[in-house]
Amino acid sequence: TSLLNMSLQIKVTIDVLQRFLTRIDRLKDDPRAILIRHHYVFALLWNTRYREAVAMQQGTLPMADRLGDSRSKAYALASEILVSTIAAPKPLNEFETLKQEAIKATSDSNDAYIQNWTRFVVAWEEFHHGRIMNARDSARELMQVGRALDDPRSTGLGLSLLASIALVSDSYLDALEYSEQSIAVAVTPLDRETAVNIKGCALLLLRRTEDGLELLCKFRARCFADGDLLSLITSDGIIGVSEVIRGNIRYGIRMLEEAISKREKEGYQAAADWYRLFLSEVYLQIVGRSEKLPLPALLRNLPILLVVMVTASSRIRALLMRVLENPRYDPAGHFVGRSQMILGLLYKAKKKRALAVQHLTEAKRIESEFGPTPMLARIDAALAALG
Repeated sequence: TSLLNMSLQIKVTIDVLQRFLTRIDRLKDDPRAILIRHHYVFALLWNTRYREAVAMQQGTLPMADRLGDSRSKAYALASEILVSTIAAPKPLNEFETLKQEAIKATSDSNDAYIQNWTRFVVAWEEFHHGRIMNARDSARELMQVGRALDDPRSTGLGLSLLASIALVSDSYLDALEYSEQSIAVAVTPLDRETAVNIKGCALLLLRRTEDGLELLCKFRARCFADGDLLSLITSDGIIGVSEVIRGNIRYGIRMLEEAISKREKEGYQAAADWYRLFLSEVYLQIVGRSEKLPLPALLRNLPILLVVMVTASSRIRALLMRVLENPRYDPAGHFVGRSQMILGLLYKAKKKRALAVQHLTEAKRIESEFGPTPMLARIDAALAALG
């Protein structure tokens, strides 16, 4: 199961385990069962079978508690955090407790895989809360621990985390560079494909559309073939944005709306909210008339442009209200900061200066904590324009 998962053979992992699950269950409280369940939960999550993953995990952590050894606890806690990240979010205080327990159990084990993976899932959960500095620190700690263990896998995983952080901060060149570095040092297909996904998305957002689509087309075909459906989620949203940039505005908006609905039905609320932020930005660009379309594209898109110009304000506010209502987001975290920025830019476009300054100032307060980024520069430029 370990080999299959690191090779991203998700369908095969699930098929094998479903054949042998009855025999595995007969092991009762056995460290081998913990390891197998850990990888089964991973495969179910990556196949977007979230309810089954949650059900399998519910029996795994109690078993590890009964066994009491550090390695079993570390594997079970890493799965617990990953399930929380994707399918069953926990409040920040519960995550903090889990994180400390997981790092402690991992540190007491000499298992290199779980040393790396625990720190990866901790960073990924921090990212989902919008706690960018914590996620960045966890990614760097992952690479440091890997060097101490002489395990090169940690470097590729850490770089892919830094690439994801750069991507959401609008630092697309940094995301491209980190992803390429990650690909160069990747040890397993899982490490490499994670970075390839981010590289393709960065290329699209840098408007290197042909290169990005070529890379993502191959990547997505591999995902469908192997049952690696979770890995499609990032590019689902970015491709929708790319279609809008290419002038296929109605199609791009529809792709984002359908992606939101799909993630909601599956149960991955964080991904649905990411798409809401993407869609809000699309509406903002239209209402702010940020880009001049060539005449043929303007005429082709005129009906949808007229509709959006009339309804954009209410649509953006409704989308961002859903994002801001998500209890898992840290109020001082990135996703709240981006929502505040979009609201500020909307009110700026609508000539509502006081509201624009209020929201942009709040966005700056939050995003300044994460260091200089193109997103922060955008906020500063808007505030300067407002005097």
